[in-house]
Parts: sequence; structure tokens; C-alpha cells
Amino acid sequence: MTSILRCPVCRQPLSLAVASYQCPAHHAFDVARQGHVNLLLAHKKHSKTPGDDQAMVRSRRRFLDHGHYCRVSDALNSAIADGCAALLPTTVANILDAGCGEGYYLQRLRAALAREGAAAPLPITYFGVDVAKYAVQQATQRDRGVAWFVASINDLPFMDGSLDFVLNVFSPANIGEFSRILKATGSLVYLSPGPRHLNGLREIIYPVTREHEESTISEKAREHFSPPTLTRVNYQLELGSREEIMDLLAMTPYYWNIDQPTQAKVAALEQLALDVDVEIRVFRKK
Repeated sequence: MTSILRCPVCRQPLSLAVASYQCPAHHAFDVARQGHVNLLLAHKKHSKTPGDDQAMVRSRRRFLDHGHYCRVSDALNSAIADGCAALLPTTVANILDAGCGEGYYLQRLRAALAREGAAAPLPITYFGVDVAKYAVQQATQRDRGVAWFVASINDLPFMDGSLDFVLNVFSPANIGEFSRILKATGSLVYLSPGPRHLNGLREIIYPVTREHEESTISEKAREHFSPPTLTRVNYQLELGSREEIMDLLAMTPYYWNIDQPTQAKVAALEQLALDVDVEIRVFRKK
């Protein structure tokens, strides 16, 4: 079977051969001991260690593993399952999580679709990509059934028109690149904060709290994608420990944008009620 992976050097197909991925031009990329593959070329890095740092990745993993965003993940899984129902079983589906972080959402998606297809296993191949090497290492620990790669969303290691779904969850997006790698019938599933997301925490950080502005993704995507279907997930979350509250803060941009006294004010909390408010948009490629 022809590989859908693309060599980051020469753009030719990249295939697995023993313990490395190789292309016809003999560029080779070894599979790391942990199981992932680094396809991020040194001259394409914008820093020595691009992406989320280890502390942020560990905080996010702890927070998500408590199940606080299970309802968000479940809604995402339902959106993908609905799309897969139209494809299978006549085709093999390829799914990419672009900006996969430590792999929480893709691991839960794979488990959910496996349960739904228990009677007739779904022929789906899963890929996860993130620019942060440590995050991909953590993702590999979560699920060895996914092909995990260190790579940038601005230069994704996939052939043109090779994927059925691209997920983009709380992560930077590259609409042109997503369109390039999606099949003509492919879909982009984009998850972003809703108007009230993290209200409760934000009210402690900022003297005046405004609702999040409406996402501009639909406007940015309209050249390549049809208008999306929109699902909103909104519920109240109760955090009951300082550790959970600080893990939440550390996995958000607020952590880097607030001063030390404000951090101390959040760190003093022993419980916190806040809103989880997210929007899931499903775009079909034009």
C-alpha cells in the first residue's frame, strides 16, 4: 500500500522500513525508542525546544486525566463518528490530530470508535502531530496504536489529498495546509473556546471580564471549506483542590500573561467553580 506520509526534505512518499521511515531519495528518520518519529527539520525550528514546555504538558496531562473535559472529548468523538459512518466500510479512513499535545483527545477518539465498531472493526489509521517533542513522547505513552510524529502544522508530513479528517483542538491552525492534505471529501473538525470558556477563573485574573470574541475561523476557512456545522458544549466545572486549579492555569495562556501577585491569588484558592464552554465546527472541503 502506498504510504500517505511525505518526506520533509524532498516531498516524496515516506515508508516504514524496519526501524526507520525512508523515502526513495534515501532520506531516513529513525523511530525513537519511545515509539515516535521526529520529522521536524532543524532549520525549520523557531527555537531550540518549540511548542509547549514540559511543565505545561505535565499540567495538562494531569488535568485532563481527572476527566474534567470528558464531555468535550465525547462531543468531539460524536462529530467524528457521524462523519465516519458516511465513509465506512467501503474505504480506509485516515485521521490526523494536528496539534495533538500529549494525545488525550486522539486516544479517547480511537477507543470510542473501536467500541462503536466492535462488531465490524473500523478500518481507520490514526496519526498525531505536534511541534513539541516532549508532548509527543507523552502521547506515545498513552497509545501505541497511533502513529505519532514531531512536526509543524505549517509543514505537515502528509501527501496531498491523503486524509479524511483533520482535528484541531485548542491549537493553532493552518487552513491552507489542512486543505492540502485532506481528500476532496475530507473534513476539518475545529474546536475552540466558546464565549464563556473558563469564566470563573478569568473573573479572578481580570478586573473586568468580557466574553471571548467569536472565532474568526469560518472567515479564514471559506476559501477552502464550506460553511461549518456548529456544536456548542457548555457546562459548569467544580475544581476541589489547589493542584487542579494550578494545573488548569498552567495549561492556559493566562499563566504566561499574568503577574506574580495574580498567580499567588489563584494559587491560594482551594476550590473553584468555572464554565467549560467550547465550540466544535465541522468543515467540509470544497
